[in-house]
Amino acid sequence: MTIFKDELLLQELYSVKKPASYLSLELNKRAPKFEEREVRFVLTYPDLYEVGTSHIGGKILYYILNDLTDFALCHRAYLPRPDMQEFMKRKGIPLYTLEEFRPVKDYDLWGLSFSSELTYTNALRVINLAGLPLKREEREGFPIIFAGGPCMYNPIPISLFVDLVSIGDGEETLVEVAKLTREIKKAGGTKEDFLYEARKIEGIWVPKFGKYPVKKAVFTKIPEGFFPTSPPIPVVETSQDRITIEVSRGCLRGCRFCQAGFIYRPYRERNEKLIETLLESTFKNTGYEEASLSSLSVSDHSRFNSLIPEVMEVCYKEMISLSLPSMRVKSFNPELASQLMQVKKTGFTLAPEAGSERLRRAINKDLTNEDLFRVVEGLFSRGWGRLKLYFMIGLPFEDEEDIDALIDMLWQVYKIGKKYKGKKHLAAGISIFVSKPFTPFQWESFASEEEVKEKIAYIKKKAPRSFKLRFHDYRQSLIEAILTRGNEEVSKLIETAYLEGCQLDGWDEFFNWEGWLRAFEKTGFDVKEATKKKDLEKELPWDFIKGVVSKKFLIREFEKAKKAQKTPDCRIVGCHGCGACTLQQIKELKNHPIPEKIEFNVPPRPKREFPLKRKVALVFEKKGFTKFLSLLDLTRAFTRTFRKFGVPLRYSQGFNPHPKINILLGLPVGVEGNGEIVEVELTEESYDFEKFIENSKEFLPEGLRFKKFIELHSKETLLSKIETVTYIIIPFKDYNISLLREEKLFNRKGKEVVLKDHIAWFKEEKNLIKIAIKVINGNILNIQDILNWIGLSLGTAKVCREELIKT
Repeated sequence: MTIFKDELLLQELYSVKKPASYLSLELNKRAPKFEEREVRFVLTYPDLYEVGTSHIGGKILYYILNDLTDFALCHRAYLPRPDMQEFMKRKGIPLYTLEEFRPVKDYDLWGLSFSSELTYTNALRVINLAGLPLKREEREGFPIIFAGGPCMYNPIPISLFVDLVSIGDGEETLVEVAKLTREIKKAGGTKEDFLYEARKIEGIWVPKFGKYPVKKAVFTKIPEGFFPTSPPIPVVETSQDRITIEVSRGCLRGCRFCQAGFIYRPYRERNEKLIETLLESTFKNTGYEEASLSSLSVSDHSRFNSLIPEVMEVCYKEMISLSLPSMRVKSFNPELASQLMQVKKTGFTLAPEAGSERLRRAINKDLTNEDLFRVVEGLFSRGWGRLKLYFMIGLPFEDEEDIDALIDMLWQVYKIGKKYKGKKHLAAGISIFVSKPFTPFQWESFASEEEVKEKIAYIKKKAPRSFKLRFHDYRQSLIEAILTRGNEEVSKLIETAYLEGCQLDGWDEFFNWEGWLRAFEKTGFDVKEATKKKDLEKELPWDFIKGVVSKKFLIREFEKAKKAQKTPDCRIVGCHGCGACTLQQIKELKNHPIPEKIEFNVPPRPKREFPLKRKVALVFEKKGFTKFLSLLDLTRAFTRTFRKFGVPLRYSQGFNPHPKINILLGLPVGVEGNGEIVEVELTEESYDFEKFIENSKEFLPEGLRFKKFIELHSKETLLSKIETVTYIIIPFKDYNISLLREEKLFNRKGKEVVLKDHIAWFKEEKNLIKIAIKVINGNILNIQDILNWIGLSLGTAKVCREELIKT
């Protein structure tokens, strides 16, 4: 850990937004150290930490390299926000890994995972931040930069910048790449030696050697496990901060707009007992409060009806709320909603995709209006008030009647809601169709801006006012449409856009449309040509990739779409000859039939009671990097730590129960604490907190430690015993303490403060300041106001609070 050893540099990190995102502030076990393994990987999801750390694919590969090999390790790096990028530039800090603060360029291999084409410019930014040339031809030696993820089913747009591409499932491929790296390093080989041998690995494409047939890699051992149950746990808020268990991979529903449904074939599923075990093990290692069963269509799991009761048993026991984000509307029985929501009541999301049944048949979406309205009626009648619908516009074969049907569907949902008491929160997300490689619509054009604007205006005018409508930005969808089907010319466009300042294209607040316009102009890029309908007979940039689904099959599906004809799931009517499965895999499908009816039974649970049996105050220190954790971050960290170690927490009542945890006099971000206090209410008398304090040391991030515990009476709080709190301030610049002798000053919000009412005393000692602040009705003057008055800030002074109470 070399980058933030300097105390002043660490304190200056306070000046950037969410500084905790750039430090090793995660719960749970640590990865192997750099010196402990021969082959060193870095994995990067090229987006902000709060998005990238939620990526399930990265978690799987992190686990496989660190836990299932004894010679390779995997560390992580993410794209910093622009303000942090500027900070790093000013301070001469290269892109570094979270695990060791070691420059990324020190590693052997650097993997970039792409789930969205809108992260391509981010990839160029992280390469630049690492101090490496953007183009692969200009880089010599290691690290080898490789790309993976679903976007790599057309790797051509990114091929100018990466040394190799992993196509398909990465579990076994990355281990083979690691083994090859070890061999090359031992033999003293070069980068060229590595690339020459790497192209022999199934699923690996080396752009240096041009387009040659590459078969996608398929990981067949999904049913056997190979899933992380003890991942690093973010303490800062992230986009999908929960247990996520992959219950199956692949989908045979064949929705013609859905790339995932074709590229992830063949279908593979885990045994329901193994899923239950994975969920229980992950909870015991993480203490997470929420869980999600991940699948492209979770209710198509052959053992769904027995899976859910078993999973719910674990969830109810451990106070875990469960979500099933990919439930098919057609299979969902509203009677089951209450059973699924026994821990925590949430809203529902339904995805009709299109308004009319004709268009849904064309896109092969197995859903009727009757199916949808049945579910909506069932949810509203049972007291659910939050509902969100997802649609697409600009679909192939869409006409005006389809848009009218979409609007009519919104009105029907609204009218159903009006029949039942309670406020309804209705929302509709409407995206713009983008044709993707390896789908039956891969040849289709992208809708013009005029056409989309007209449809959006019409929907806004005609839709019920009660619906909160959110439309995807046309410009972002246009960039995605260009990149996803791009050729070599698009590589130059991406580079030019990046040089024009484009990055974080998927974020509304950072999206730089003007930069893309300049890139179009400078490269002479023809947007209309790139987004127009493609000829069925012409070669596509990704045709050299084999083992996905055949072109013949996709053309057949396209012709059926024209006629609005459906193609049923293979498990219902037999193999359709898509070309993705082996004969053995086709035979095995009979072992995983789709449930004819979703009909599980989770017995009703008695109302939970949380009697107060014990109350404890835990004294903790918050030092070093952990001073950048907010009060919410700390509460999140403590909640998961208590749950992981089986502390019998007392919860609130209601639809959204939360543990009775209270951190006294919360510290501002950037301030250390020698003896902070968190009070915890318990439902059991017997729990060994001495053992807990010892065991939690390895789970908590460095700098956050419980020191002791204090027994309290049921209605007692230590806050009543705290009369003053003392801060030690070590300034890094000149200051003027004389202002603290004034009678009155104005705080940062412009409110007048009588100093003698709040400051007990202050004094200077050598290179530091000590100041005691009075506690008044459970509140104290913010230390940032005092720093401001004397000419300092949390970026120019180290501040530490002494123990809140002496025991």
